[in-house]
Amino acid sequence: MTAVAVMPRTQEERTEAAKRRIREAALVLFDQHGYEATTMAAISLKAGFSRTLAQYHFTDKADLALELLDDRIRRDSHLELLDCADDATGQEAWNCLIRHLESVGRYYGNLHGADDRNVVVRVEMALHAAALMGGDATLSAKVHQRTIDLIIRVERLFEICRKDGLIAEDSDSHALAILHVHSIWGLALALFANPKAAKSIAAAFHQIRVLLDAMRTH
Repeated sequence: MTAVAVMPRTQEERTEAAKRRIREAALVLFDQHGYEATTMAAISLKAGFSRTLAQYHFTDKADLALELLDDRIRRDSHLELLDCADDATGQEAWNCLIRHLESVGRYYGNLHGADDRNVVVRVEMALHAAALMGGDATLSAKVHQRTIDLIIRVERLFEICRKDGLIAEDSDSHALAILHVHSIWGLALALFANPKAAKSIAAAFHQIRVLLDAMRTH
């Protein structure tokens, strides 16, 4: 039998593999015990590394949580759906808003359940909730900045709609963006806290769509 040569992994590949194991261990423990009760030592043990090696890749628990939060906010905010050309029409900008709302609503439907995807979504929401509680200043600052980034993107779409006459001329695009973003994240946090509220939360997401449609001038 001819032996199959196995190429050795590069240092970069080994580093990424180690970080992935640490992230996966953190997700499991955060889901089981919560963010505050989980220690870096426990995460290291779960990942099969010494604490020293784990801290070589992630300085501390907050550093690890920040990376998980970044992954979560970039992914479940569906920022790519908010991209719109500078010369877009009001209808095109409106379509971006609606697609974004629908996609985010579907994504949060994965908050509860037993498979790996459910666990990831649930843990990342737990980190978001911990950041909003203000217990970790670094996490709170990260969520605050990401929220501002999202509001800016949504505000731009509302402003295109306003200038094109799709919504009333006296509409406050900034205020609408704040309301839109915080309504979505507020509903997601409510569903995270109460799994039995799935049906009513879905209805609330639909109501956001109803309110958006009511804003249109034509």
